[in-house]
Amino acid sequence: MDITDNTQKEITNSERTVAVVTDSVAQVPAEMARELDISVIPFTVSIDRQPYLDGIDLAPHELYRRMRLENVMPTTTAASLGQYQQAFEARLSAGAQAVLCVALSSKLSSGYSTACYAAKMVQEEFPDRIIEVMDSQQATISQGFIAIAAARAAAAGKPLPEVQQVAEDAKQRVGLAVMLETLEYLARGGRIGKAAFMLGNLIKINPIVSIKDGEVTPISRVRGENHALTAIVEYVARQAEGNRKLHLAIVDADAPEQAARLEELALQKLQPIEIFHTEFTPVIGVHTGPGVVGLGYYYE
Repeated sequence: MDITDNTQKEITNSERTVAVVTDSVAQVPAEMARELDISVIPFTVSIDRQPYLDGIDLAPHELYRRMRLENVMPTTTAASLGQYQQAFEARLSAGAQAVLCVALSSKLSSGYSTACYAAKMVQEEFPDRIIEVMDSQQATISQGFIAIAAARAAAAGKPLPEVQQVAEDAKQRVGLAVMLETLEYLARGGRIGKAAFMLGNLIKINPIVSIKDGEVTPISRVRGENHALTAIVEYVARQAEGNRKLHLAIVDADAPEQAARLEELALQKLQPIEIFHTEFTPVIGVHTGPGVVGLGYYYE
């Protein structure tokens, strides 16, 4: 009974002090977002001019099926000014004294600048409150891990400066390594970044990419799927070397078998204190294509 009461007290303190907001690109699992009281603002995916809210109106498996079988060409749109305003206002109206918004990399989307503009507008309505917008310089679950770390600090009752510091520290300790079936989709959307030189002959080659300095960056090209999965695990092991507390997330876009093999390898090699699975949301899948599998990580 005491444990339950203490947990409830922490959650209540979180609501009164710092609220954490992020976007659907962060891929925070829905259950975890509810537990940590993270507000998630959906981006939009459009197929044949029909808009769908990411993670709400469009199931990932349905998008990937259509991409494979119908060769659809979806487009994506960042959250609107009104969506950010509504999210910030809702948290402040509920009693939060401050909001920290962990945004998708500003090099990949207009979401960060829109969130900054919304924050200024909402602060005029709530002059005694604070809204901070953080450029995560990340995407997918590596962005999500920053939001998760911040939300855990907020749930512990830490004030905004300390929650921000936790987020900034996490930003230096998160990363991502994913294997793509092809770079075609990144090229279509103009989000290929430094990986452009890998667009040559990729027959039987599995490209592995990450997010560095806010944009897509190549890690390696590996021949054969099994070798690629091993290379992902070895890359994460190098990044987290010497750190005892490792949090992992298996990410995939319509690649469940590869995800299961990757999880087995990761558990054997990396021995994380936490591991969970999160499916690539449609707004990310549009730009990566189906068949993606990888590891997101955060080390302490």
